[in-house]
Amino acid sequence: MIQNNFPRNGLIWLLVSLICVYLPLQAQLPLWTALVFISVVAWRWMMHLGRWPYPNKLVKVLVVVLGVGAVLVSAQGQFHLESATSFILVASLLKVLEIKTQRDGYIVIFLSFFLLSISFLYAQGILITLYSLFAVWVLMSALVGLHQNQYSEQSTPVRIKTAGKTSFQILLLSLPLMLILFILFPRMGPLWSLNLQSDKAKTGLSEQMSPGDIAELSNSDELVFRVAFKDKVPANHQLYWRALVLEKHQITNGQSQWSVSKKVPPIDWYPKSWQPEPKDGVLDYTIIQEATSKKWLVGLRGVAAMEKGIGMTDTDLIVSNKKLHQRKEYEVRSWPSMDIAKQGIHSLTRQQNTQLSLSPQGTISNPQSYLLAQTLYRNHNTDLARVEAVMAYFSDQPFSYTLKPQRMAENDIDDFLFNQQAGFCAHYSSSMVFVLRSMGIPARVVAGYQGGELNKESGHITVRQYDAHAWVEVWLAGIGWKSFDPTAQVAPDRINLGLRDSLTDQAEFLSNSGLSLTKLSSFPLFNQLRLQLDELNYFWHQTVLNFNKQRQGNLLKKWLGNDFLSTSLYWLAGLFCTVFLLLTLFLLWQRPNKKRSPIEKALSVLDKKMHRYQLQRQANEGLADYSQRLQLAFPEHKDSIRRLLQQLQEHYYSKQKAQTLREKESKISIQIKGLAGKLKLKDQ
Repeated sequence: MIQNNFPRNGLIWLLVSLICVYLPLQAQLPLWTALVFISVVAWRWMMHLGRWPYPNKLVKVLVVVLGVGAVLVSAQGQFHLESATSFILVASLLKVLEIKTQRDGYIVIFLSFFLLSISFLYAQGILITLYSLFAVWVLMSALVGLHQNQYSEQSTPVRIKTAGKTSFQILLLSLPLMLILFILFPRMGPLWSLNLQSDKAKTGLSEQMSPGDIAELSNSDELVFRVAFKDKVPANHQLYWRALVLEKHQITNGQSQWSVSKKVPPIDWYPKSWQPEPKDGVLDYTIIQEATSKKWLVGLRGVAAMEKGIGMTDTDLIVSNKKLHQRKEYEVRSWPSMDIAKQGIHSLTRQQNTQLSLSPQGTISNPQSYLLAQTLYRNHNTDLARVEAVMAYFSDQPFSYTLKPQRMAENDIDDFLFNQQAGFCAHYSSSMVFVLRSMGIPARVVAGYQGGELNKESGHITVRQYDAHAWVEVWLAGIGWKSFDPTAQVAPDRINLGLRDSLTDQAEFLSNSGLSLTKLSSFPLFNQLRLQLDELNYFWHQTVLNFNKQRQGNLLKKWLGNDFLSTSLYWLAGLFCTVFLLLTLFLLWQRPNKKRSPIEKALSVLDKKMHRYQLQRQANEGLADYSQRLQLAFPEHKDSIRRLLQQLQEHYYSKQKAQTLREKESKISIQIKGLAGKLKLKDQ
């Protein structure tokens, strides 16, 4: 097989395409891959300049061993998405070092296309999509550059511009076809069953909470979910998004920890689960939740499962039957004012929600808080009055709300209630549940999110990690489980306005998050840009990323009727035929109708004359060979033929100015026509 040499002018496009493909992946990969990338690109460029040699076999083996070893060490023996991506990236980069032929260039470009597609496993937003279109254009330009004539007289900048223009035209022609195929082509599931998951830790709520844990989430503006209500949007203080119920209490190193019960709760799966009828006070909404690698879903109080694969627990939560390794959209219905467990609770539930762990010494932990609970218990006659007394304690004492609470000493709840008196929502909810349980009142911590940012243009609410919140649920006889938020007693603006607008010290907000548009929301221009981008991403998720088989079927059924599947296939077949026919006509119409030069016209006259004697010029015959044949056929004109065709050959490779060439071309064409008139075989 013939191996064409790699065109040196195509290397620039190739290196630029590698940079474009690598940039979105770097945020997901180990830092050592950046060093490998820079080293390879620099090495290959120095080879292009002729300053460094190609690596020999020993260097290649050494580089491969080091690259594979680095992948294995960083993966720590595990096979996950990042390790697979690192391996493919290193393999692609090492191939760059040995590019010598056109075939090598093909391999690198096709590997780059594959790497670009991998970036969508990490993010699918509108910005990464637009960036990927740009990267595809660069890769197509590199592919065009591989086919450019390296011996062309065009300068390198001109060839680069030509490759970019050609690839842009190809991409522009393909976009309408891509859009039609996106709508009409049948949706299919993945062609593989390998469950390749990311090893990156997901920020967010944990099934175990210490008092300072949720405060750490205030430094993250990572998207958690978006929600759109079908009717009126509730007020911010009504938006308590339940995700986890923390019932188990334990003492670790003198600090209180709350966690999800190890007992697997019974789950009622849709459609057998309870569902409230649509009526006043019942809310219907749609949630688009980001990947969490957990099964928990979010919903308001009185939540009900409304889709297959979603169930509800006896703790008023909804869960998925699979872990959320990718974005999930689901319908939810809630009845926030409903009575939950008003008739009573099971004895095991009561025992679990009144249990308090002892200290390592076997004594009661946080004795001052326990003593406070006993005092409040004696001073009030009902459990409801005792709960209200605890809430009043937070509002009467000089408590403050902060995102940077001090680490509490041993017996952390005592230290918080009587010494520090400054903390985050987890401190308030944890201490309140401890005091209530010390009085024998069933209470538990609920972890989730509170509020969210309303986009007035689109009507959807965006909830981010800094909206994480914890509050308290108390079971009261004749009332059932009732929610209380001690944080609202200390910082009511946190509940009514949201975290960002409630802080007196704005420097605390996202203090460790680096560059973020959310931090610049105090500037109207940046805030408007941020909201518009959020709105754009929301509609992108709604219309493109969530365009699943069901939505496609509903749309095609609306357009094409009940027999939409076969009709859409006919449309696809007709579309392909129409597109290819139009492209054929377009190419035929665009085929250059080149105006012949005077020399070409004169040679045509000579060729027609020689055709009579079967001496016409062959398709692949050079001027020197043609001259030899004519000289043998017409020996009496041998000198004229040799001199004229030699002059013609010199004219083709002349580097004189255009005006001089045109004048010379005119003279040569006249001489050729004259020669054609003279040439005649003696026997005719």
